Amino acid sequence: MRSRQLHRWLIPLSLLLIVLIGCQRQETDGRNVQQTDDKQITVKDNPEKTTYDETAVDDLVRLDDVRGMDWLSEDAIIVDRENTTFPPEEAEGAKWYPHNLYTRSLLTNEQTPLYPENRNQGFAQVSPDRSKLFYKTFDLTSNTGQGYLMDLTTRHTAAFTDKDAMDIQNGRWVDNNSVVYATIDGTIYLANAENTVPRKLLETGIPFVSNVAYMNDQLYYTTLKGTVLSQELDKKPLKTSLNNVQWIIPSPDEQRLAIVRRIKSGEVELLITDLQGTTLHAVAQDSQIYGSAWSPDGTRLAYASYAPNGTVRGIYVADTSTGLSTPLSVDIKFIGDPLHWSPTGTRLMITATELDEQKSRNRFVTYLVRASLALEPDGKAANDK
Repeated sequence: MRSRQLHRWLIPLSLLLIVLIGCQRQETDGRNVQQTDDKQITVKDNPEKTTYDETAVDDLVRLDDVRGMDWLSEDAIIVDRENTTFPPEEAEGAKWYPHNLYTRSLLTNEQTPLYPENRNQGFAQVSPDRSKLFYKTFDLTSNTGQGYLMDLTTRHTAAFTDKDAMDIQNGRWVDNNSVVYATIDGTIYLANAENTVPRKLLETGIPFVSNVAYMNDQLYYTTLKGTVLSQELDKKPLKTSLNNVQWIIPSPDEQRLAIVRRIKSGEVELLITDLQGTTLHAVAQDSQIYGSAWSPDGTRLAYASYAPNGTVRGIYVADTSTGLSTPLSVDIKFIGDPLHWSPTGTRLMITATELDEQKSRNRFVTYLVRASLALEPDGKAANDK
């Protein structure tokens, strides 16, 4: 399996079975058990805490059996959950109801389906102004899907690709109306919510290009080998100084990049670079780094660091002006999706996978974590002053 497939937004069923074999309870030393909304939440000091000078102060909310997708506001989120009003599908010896997208109020816990249908929906991204939704429909065991745009006010929904035309992780918002994406044959398009036909930007001739971004009239994308190319439209592509790249995450102001690249077998690093690939800060190294997300103001970068055994070593928040990281005290073994900041940058959405022992299969659990700034000498969080 390619390295870029290790952390699919949809974890294929066969991979989930592998990941969850041997998933057992960890020792409880150093844990603090809290009670939130009649659910027991376990908070654990990060095992790598001694390598950091400070620890963040976190408040946790745990949402069982939902897969958090994105934030609508500070009080509402988009989630993926089973819709049991439709008949289930048989797969891998189990019954699976179609997964649909819902809005969930964090004040009342009410969940409302956005567009109920007997198809799997997921991989949703809310537009910057929170007015539209980009998502895909897909088969359970597939790594490809069909792209859709939805107006969240009217619920008007329209497909802009054929079925299985794009990788399920591909595509990102360019502005409040447009999404840039690549089809599996390597053609890059710009889909607009106001047009029925996407605009073709570039035929790369490279299958499965990924990490597609369109910034300042410049396209950025990576090849299967991890080479980063930048290209103005109608001009030849330029190679950057970055190689062996797995992930590219542009900053909100589109002036910097968070880069995860392989540096040797079994080890990757997380860097903050300029648009040309020049390193500004080296943030972290580990067996794998996944889920990196910039805070809305670009001052912090959240990420998950993986130990050699394939479990999450910790969730961290780095100061992007220095590259120094702070651990969040949340005990999670496996995460299924990239992290997401709330609109005000005060909370992180973390989607984890856990073994459902009763059904002998995985389930999703979503955590909403208070991601405060580092503690100051008086013991108060800097953003609480």
